[in-house]
Amino acid sequence: MKFIYTLTLFLVLSTIFLSCKANSDTPTKEEESTIWKNIDGNSIQIDPLAFYNSGISYDQLIKDLKKANIKSVHLFLVNFWDGKRDNNLLKPELLKVLKDNGFPIWLMVLGNCFYEKPDLPDTWQMGLMTPYPGVYFYSFHHPDFVKWQANRVKNIIKNYPEFVGIEFAESYFPEWKTLANNGFYGDVSAYALNKFNKIYLAGSQVYTFDEIRKSTELYKKWIEFRSDAIVNFNKEIKQAIKSSNPDVLFASWGMGVRGGTMAEIKEHFGLDMERIVKEVKPDIYYVQTAAQDWGDATLQPDYFKSYDYVFNALKKADSNVKIGIQADIASLSYHNPNVQKRSGAWWSAFMDGVIQHGYYTNTAYEYTFYKKQGLWVN
Repeated sequence: MKFIYTLTLFLVLSTIFLSCKANSDTPTKEEESTIWKNIDGNSIQIDPLAFYNSGISYDQLIKDLKKANIKSVHLFLVNFWDGKRDNNLLKPELLKVLKDNGFPIWLMVLGNCFYEKPDLPDTWQMGLMTPYPGVYFYSFHHPDFVKWQANRVKNIIKNYPEFVGIEFAESYFPEWKTLANNGFYGDVSAYALNKFNKIYLAGSQVYTFDEIRKSTELYKKWIEFRSDAIVNFNKEIKQAIKSSNPDVLFASWGMGVRGGTMAEIKEHFGLDMERIVKEVKPDIYYVQTAAQDWGDATLQPDYFKSYDYVFNALKKADSNVKIGIQADIASLSYHNPNVQKRSGAWWSAFMDGVIQHGYYTNTAYEYTFYKKQGLWVN
C-alpha cells in the first residue's frame, strides 16, 4: 500500500511539473544552449543577391567560412520584400548548405529604408530636409508602417523556419550631425510635426521644424519624440518575433561613432540605446560602425576601443546584455580601389580584439565584396 501511495504521489507531482514547464516562457538550460549554439564569436554578413552573381561556389563559401572561424551568418537584404517565400531572393540551396554545415542563419533587413521603390503608401515616407537619392526612407512615427514591418516579421518566421534570429539594422533617423552639413535629416514631414504637436504639446500650435530647432524647450521634447518612436519600433518587432516563435532571437541595432557621446547619438540618430537595452531587452544588441568611421581609410583594427563609452553605457543599463559589434571590411576599397584595403590580417585583428575586449559576437560587411577583392583571412 505504501508503494502504491508513493507511486501515485510521484505521478501527480510529475504531471504538475510537466504542466508548469509546458506553460513556462523560460527555457531550460538544455533548451537555452540549443537556441544559442554558435551565436557567439565571429560571424559574417552575406548579401544573397550579390553572392548569386559572384561565381563563387557553395563549396568555396563553406571553406571560406570555416577558414575564418565563422560561427554564424547574417543574410542581408536591402530590397523591398514582405516576407513571403521567395526562392529567387533566398535560394533553398544557400539555406540548405549553410544549415547542413552547422551555420546558424540570421535574417537581417533595414528598419528605416529600402534601396528600391517599395509598394507602400507615400504617406508613410519620412520627410527629409534634403532628398536622399536612390534610397526610400519610411517613418517610425507612422503606426501603419511599424505594423507593416511587424507583419513582415511574422511572414518571415512562418515561411522560413531556417532562421534562428531576425534583426533590423539602421533602425534610426538619418543622420549623424547632418543638420550642420548635408541636410539628410528626417522625419520632418507634416505627419511627424502634427503628431509631435498632438502628443507633446497638447494640441497647441503646430510648429515648423525650424521653430522647433530654435527653441531649447521644444527641441529637447523633439529629441524625446524621436527616441520614443525608435524604442516603440524595437518593442513592436520583438513582440512580433516572440509571439510567432519564442525561440527566434531578436537583435536590436544601435550606433558607434568615434568621438561621440550617448547624448549626441540620441540627438542625431534618435537612438536612446540605454532605453532600448533596459526596456526592450533584445537578445543581442549590435553596435554598428558609423559611416564616418568605416569611411576612414586609415582606420585601425582596434578602433572599437573608441566605442567603449557605448559598450560601458549598455553594460551599465543591463549588466547581462549580450553586445555585438559590426565592422565594414569591404565597402570602401570595393568602390574605390585606390584606398588601402582592409586585409585578412586587419579583419582577424579586429575579430580577435573585440572578443577579447568583452563583446559577445561580431559581424562584418560583406562576404562577396570582400572575397571579390581577393581578400580573406590566411
